[in-house]
Amino acid sequence: MRSIHEANLSGQDTTEAYIREFPNREQVRMMKIWLENHEPGTFSFTGLVDPTDVTVVTPQATVDYGYCWFSLSDGPAIVHAPQYELFCSVSVFDMLHNVPAVIVNPARPILLIRPGQEVPNGDYTIVELETDQGLILIRMVVVDNLDEVQALHPSIRMEGGSGDMTRPVQRFSPGVEEAGRAIIAAGIPFLNPDEAFGKCSGDVGDITLAGGVMIGQLGTPSDTVRYGTILTDADGAPLTGNDTYELTVPQGIVKGDGYFSITVYDSDTKLLIPNDLGVYDRTTYSAEPEPDGTYRIILSPNGKGHNAIPTGRPFYAILRAYVPVPGADMTVGITRH
Repeated sequence: MRSIHEANLSGQDTTEAYIREFPNREQVRMMKIWLENHEPGTFSFTGLVDPTDVTVVTPQATVDYGYCWFSLSDGPAIVHAPQYELFCSVSVFDMLHNVPAVIVNPARPILLIRPGQEVPNGDYTIVELETDQGLILIRMVVVDNLDEVQALHPSIRMEGGSGDMTRPVQRFSPGVEEAGRAIIAAGIPFLNPDEAFGKCSGDVGDITLAGGVMIGQLGTPSDTVRYGTILTDADGAPLTGNDTYELTVPQGIVKGDGYFSITVYDSDTKLLIPNDLGVYDRTTYSAEPEPDGTYRIILSPNGKGHNAIPTGRPFYAILRAYVPVPGADMTVGITRH
């Protein structure tokens, strides 16, 4: 039986094949950019992400990312992560944008393995991948402690993972590619973020997964992170950089060891919007709650207001809830002033 990706590479120049292949294309694109300056099986770190970082669309701002692209073609690999008092997560992605594991504040090394490979001796959290190549993404929340976070970088490492990084990508005619992207984009307003990403192939439909990757590559399944997208105002109009909006983040959406963030992105680039204040998000750590436990956040052109984030360009926002409360209402209220 052929794998899903082998079927994608069958040479069918159709919009259906393009949509199936879209997650692989985007993963390979990101991997190639990273490999231009880094070796497989080694970690690189972003520090605090700013608008000049174009490695991945829709990044978080007050997070230090660690990236490690790897290959298991020569055997398993082991990831060592540090103990950290604030939020730290280790996400494992394959090239089809499956997310077989997200481990929060890992207590032991993580073993990455392909089916049929021999498991080495040791006490590991074992994660099995569907593709040889993949990505480890480490997120460490930064709360006025960047020096402390950066001091942990040497302890974050991978044993192995430096195998063959070759990954095939199907080519499509320009017309099919344009039509495929249009179909994916048209489905985004109807996308349920809780259903956008899966742990293995078949968990998520082709258009749903492609839409999730287009609007937020490296998103993860809802049992570890839940997402809410704010694309329009209460009347359904696109969000502009000239108006001021008030968001209300509901209370009780994360557990005690989790946190939420609201981040604003440029509608065209899907990257952070440059601003003189250097403020791109508000989180549990940087916003003041209301007496009822909700959070009132202002999105304004100049960044003025309570728990404010500057805009100044057409934008959208994403709510992320890490270590979420299952079934909690993630609806963000929005009013235009």
